[in-house]
Amino acid sequence: MKTGRRLAIALGLCGAWAGAGAQDGATPRAVVAVMPFSNASLRDHATYEPFTVGVAAMLLSELRANPRIQIIERERLRQVLDELQLAQSGEVDPAGAARAGRILGARHMIFGAFIIDPRGRLRIDARAVNVQTSEIEHVETVNDDADNLLGAVQRLGQQLNRGLRLAGPSDASRPPDAGRQGQLLADLKYARALQEEDRRNPARAVQLYREYLAESPAGYAMAQRQEAEARIRLLSAPKPF
Repeated sequence: MKTGRRLAIALGLCGAWAGAGAQDGATPRAVVAVMPFSNASLRDHATYEPFTVGVAAMLLSELRANPRIQIIERERLRQVLDELQLAQSGEVDPAGAARAGRILGARHMIFGAFIIDPRGRLRIDARAVNVQTSEIEHVETVNDDADNLLGAVQRLGQQLNRGLRLAGPSDASRPPDAGRQGQLLADLKYARALQEEDRRNPARAVQLYREYLAESPAGYAMAQRQEAEARIRLLSAPKPF
């Protein structure tokens, strides 16, 4: 099947999915996709590279909690990025993000970059692109200690909700999770597990998910814990013949 035909089919399917929630008079939800973040760290760049998918996945978990948003899952996004050869480039501009968003049936495409400096400080920049106009419609930045990566991503999600006018006036922002000293290394294992899944290495992904769960406090990052547990069950399930 040719690429153009595959993309046309994907566009038709995603258009149908994007209409979910608009039936029976319900208010349609805004469809949002989060692209992998760029790694701008100048030191230990290779070490932190898994956070390109890790930060995006954590942000997806935060946005998923908003009932006004319908998110595009990682697997669907990855397929489209591969089709457009954007995954290999590592760099995404607003036009490329909007192009992927139109195929996915998304209204907003979020992408950005993170940097972890030698002092253990973290900065994450995020940009939201309006898919219809290909213009950057909102920009957010968060700064924190690297050990508090998840809390920074949660704050970023809350700020994006407000900045894109997707949070209602009655919505109360819950306090972000507070990372303990050394939590960055555990969060890195979560990100590496996602990376191994993308590389079609389920056994290694399961091992890393289990290490992440063992090294993270029981009450920390419940969305990530539940996701890791679900991925372990899925990846460990016997495959049909």
